[in-house]
Amino acid sequence: MESVRELHPRHMVGEVAWQAAIGLGIGDDDTAGCVAESVHASLAAATAWVEQTLPEAEFPDWVRDRPHGVAGAFLYGSVTQGWYDNTLAFEPDPDLPVWDADLIDGVLRWREQ
Repeated sequence: MESVRELHPRHMVGEVAWQAAIGLGIGDDDTAGCVAESVHASLAAATAWVEQTLPEAEFPDWVRDRPHGVAGAFLYGSVTQGWYDNTLAFEPDPDLPVWDADLIDGVLRWREQ
């Protein structure tokens, strides 16, 4: 079982981190929602989390319950580098690339945005 510290890690203002997310897109909108996210201390840990989580991710109930079900919907991974601001909220660095991952025929493919 994880400790309280592991479940709620403490961060410092200005600390660099990598946010990994499993995003939900529908049709042409690649930012319809977020299925899961996690913050990591390294790029390697963030990409590993996406590589483990994306193949097992599922669509939310509201997507499956649409009249057309999951038709036109897709899940993708994303890793963004940033830092913690004065409120200790993660702030993406707008000057750095975002890495997106698509699962195509069971193979995860990364691309830089």
